[in-house]
Amino acid sequence: MRRPRYAEAYYKKNTYYKRISIIKKILSHIILIIVGVYSIFPIYYVILTSLSSVNSIAETSLSDLLPKFFSLSNYYLILFKYPFLTWLGNTLIFCTASTAIGIAFAIIAGIGMSRFNIPGKKAILYMMLILTMFPFVVMVIPLYFMFATLHLIDTYQGLILAYTGGALVYSSWLIMNYVNSLPRDYEEAAQLDGLTQSQALFRILVPMSRPVIIFATLVAFMGPYTDYALAGQFITTPSMYTLAIGLYYTSTGTVVMNYNVYAAFSVLMGLPLFILFFVFQKYLVTGFSLATYK
Repeated sequence: MRRPRYAEAYYKKNTYYKRISIIKKILSHIILIIVGVYSIFPIYYVILTSLSSVNSIAETSLSDLLPKFFSLSNYYLILFKYPFLTWLGNTLIFCTASTAIGIAFAIIAGIGMSRFNIPGKKAILYMMLILTMFPFVVMVIPLYFMFATLHLIDTYQGLILAYTGGALVYSSWLIMNYVNSLPRDYEEAAQLDGLTQSQALFRILVPMSRPVIIFATLVAFMGPYTDYALAGQFITTPSMYTLAIGLYYTSTGTVVMNYNVYAAFSVLMGLPLFILFFVFQKYLVTGFSLATYK
């Protein structure tokens, strides 16, 4: 039995769209694979270099997927011949202290500006927006002179205070925008149950804002962890170096380092960030989507 013309036309049209959909999926997968390989290959090559000796690096080309001779001597050299653990401890002190202080004040500032009519609120918001537009490097010299006047150069307090200011502005803006999107019904219901306005805000809004707070915390931590521009100007004592300063001076400064040792340093330096991303990847993805959407 012959199919009607309209049924045959519908079948051809449906088949055409199915083929187009399959082609799009194949192309998208190919593009994702290419982008993935392009993104992962530099990391893989750094790890490959860190596991190689100086001689094997000279004999290894980009086409080699594995080093000809594996060696962990580079990691041993970094951990036991260089003050890597001291620099790591300094970095964690600077990052943890500045992040904790900055996020604590950012939560108060973000929720406060979102829920209270503060005098000069618009001026504060415009000032925060202007500060986020300026490149951070532009503010290094004014900050240096200000901190030098206060005798905070080459001190833990000075660099922690500088990093806290950087984390505070962005995190406050992020939390405020997210809280603005939350309905006030939950707070009003909590106040009917006997809570004060402040108690309702921090007992209701803070748990509801947990994804964006964790996202802001991770961003605030990662910034100082990899920073060299500010730390390099504020810290001059070798015993107070951060990992970024140590990486710079061990590669181009007073100490001569081979590329394989430099690669091992980079791998060890990036390992804590990789662990943080692996543990909090759900919050990173959720927080990023919420921050950009809200």
